[in-house]
Amino acid sequence: MSEITVDLGKEIDQHDLTVLRKNLEGLGDGDKIIIRMEAADAHEAGKVTDELVRQGFDYQPHGGHGVDFYFTAVKTGR
Repeated sequence: MSEITVDLGKEIDQHDLTVLRKNLEGLGDGDKIIIRMEAADAHEAGKVTDELVRQGFDYQPHGGHGVDFYFTAVKTGR
């Protein structure tokens, strides 16, 4: 099982979603990805969670330390 981290930056745009998709596609069952985004952009989290669900990941959101917001996701193969 592998684990990678992706930093989506300040605003989630099409480039960020493309980077996320490419990283997700390279993961297999049981692999884990940690996705960091700015807490101010948490309202855009739906774009991220939609992609996680579409590609068969279970995810858990986590608040960060002030300015960060995280998702931890594991590919379940569904």
